[in-house]
Amino acid sequence: MNFEGYKCGFCGREFFPDEIQYRCDLCDEPLSVVYEYSSLEKKTTVERFSARHSGLWKYRELLPVVPSIQPVSLGELATPLHEAKTLAGSIGLSNVFLKNEGRHPTGSFKDRGTSVGMTVAVERGVKAVGTLSHGNMGTSTAAYAAKAGLTCYILAPANISSTRLLYLSVYGARVILVEDEYDAVYNESLKIGMKYDVFFINSDNPFRTEGSKTMAFEIVEDLGWEAPDWVVAPASSGGMVSGLYKGFLEFKEIGIISDIPKIAVIQPVNSKPIVTAFKKEAEAIERVSHDFISIVRSLGNPYPPSGNRVLKLLRELKGTAIAVSDEETSAAQREMARMEGVFAEPAGAIALAGLKHLIKLHRIEKDEKVVLIVSGFGFRDPGDADSLVDKPLTVGINNLESEIARK
Repeated sequence: MNFEGYKCGFCGREFFPDEIQYRCDLCDEPLSVVYEYSSLEKKTTVERFSARHSGLWKYRELLPVVPSIQPVSLGELATPLHEAKTLAGSIGLSNVFLKNEGRHPTGSFKDRGTSVGMTVAVERGVKAVGTLSHGNMGTSTAAYAAKAGLTCYILAPANISSTRLLYLSVYGARVILVEDEYDAVYNESLKIGMKYDVFFINSDNPFRTEGSKTMAFEIVEDLGWEAPDWVVAPASSGGMVSGLYKGFLEFKEIGIISDIPKIAVIQPVNSKPIVTAFKKEAEAIERVSHDFISIVRSLGNPYPPSGNRVLKLLRELKGTAIAVSDEETSAAQREMARMEGVFAEPAGAIALAGLKHLIKLHRIEKDEKVVLIVSGFGFRDPGDADSLVDKPLTVGINNLESEIARK
């Protein structure tokens, strides 16, 4: 192991690194991995990072595995930070960037956390892993478990579609459909995992968050070792946003950046527990109906396990939270694809829909640098496909030339 221990961000309780820990046993909040930052300042310089090959493992001093362990990798990338000039001009901004996480091996940002979590599993000698998911995280965990040669359990809702089931099953994972609500299954998975030595790499597993934070590292590096003014990101469980904050805060701690960007959390209107709680300034997450209907299925978590942590960070670091409609999300998918050539899943395009609200609210100035997190590629989950497709023209071969000549 390559870290000092775990710490609860609420009560401050610390835990030794020897055993795998998920949540604080006093306040039941997610734990974070902590390092000896004072000793890392000389080892984690801009010059050292710049000299290395790209990819999340270039930041190894800030990842929780020993140097001798070979990472479990499927070739995950340092994903491109695409400068969206056409899109920026259309909405009245000067500096908009798309962090295109759809370029990873299984098509989403989840591969970051899975690569780190699976490597920890190998380091600790774990024989079985699992996760609670019906989408990107389940697909990612199943694929990386196959690469590592580990038994994999995927807990998915009983009403999962056949297409989503394919992406979970094709890698040989043992898919178990569970008839209960998310929070009950989440809690039960941790109990069962501790009892039977199954390492559950769930949404806010401390090691999954460690992988997610490398998005922040790459953003800073691609912007000339400076932080942007804003990061706009989707949120379901809160694991991605927790990772982004952790990455920026760690780079500040070791002296690479001086400022932390503001983060805007974006959720669909039909499932917005973080948004609702943030706007009400309530400490508890509002419980919403589990039977929500939204094209942004991957953000439909009514009981975010990292929700309180995200709320705390948003308040302390001047962030915000906004809900947008399905129609706005579909429109953002079309615009992102047609203006910038990036086909985003609904959970990725929702960041653009949220950005438009921030502009209307005058939260963002024209020349501020804004990074949108495009969480995944749209090939697996296009959302409302009919709203994205133009009706094709059918012609006979004799009319083909005339139609093309019309331009």
